[in-house]
Amino acid sequence: MRVNAAVREEEIAAFIRRYYLQHDRLPSEKDIVAGTGIPAGSVHRCLIRLREKGEFSREGGRRGAKPEDLDHVSPKRILRVLGTVACGPGQEEEERFVEYIHMPECMVGKGECFALIAKGESMTGAGVFPGDYVIVRRQQTARPGDLIVALSEGKNNLKQLALDPERQLYILRSCNPDREAYPDIETAQLEIQGVAVGVYHRFAEAE
Repeated sequence: MRVNAAVREEEIAAFIRRYYLQHDRLPSEKDIVAGTGIPAGSVHRCLIRLREKGEFSREGGRRGAKPEDLDHVSPKRILRVLGTVACGPGQEEEERFVEYIHMPECMVGKGECFALIAKGESMTGAGVFPGDYVIVRRQQTARPGDLIVALSEGKNNLKQLALDPERQLYILRSCNPDREAYPDIETAQLEIQGVAVGVYHRFAEAE
């Protein structure tokens, strides 16, 4: 049975979009053939027609194609996950490599960033839950209201920064309505290790 050319073009276009988003690079014609099962000659002719329509462009001289609408896709950044961060009682400072993750630059921003896995429930009011990936920009300064990774009395914690100007005390504020279980931490000395710029939260699977 002869397959309609428009159907093949749409199938190839959809494959290229999926491939680009999954691999952060463009598929070659050989990749498209392997991924769709469409003969090489048909793939080549479809790509020519798609380019003539202005839907795709050839890049860098390689035999691949990029959807024009993917010019607006945010580039990805590779971040190191460096262990956990306490959201509750502080924990001894520990930096250990766990894995790499990919995050869109539009969610991370510029600067040196890394990720930590939230441990505890003191920041649920700020949308940070146990097991979440907290994206942190490494810096030593912050403003009141920022969520920071701070080292106080030798222990790390993720808290909201506040300042008591009269007593000249920094306050590491919990974001949990249970103030008895999750009290604020007052400290005269504070070492800021980074500011949280985002959080990746995975929804629990429905049973």
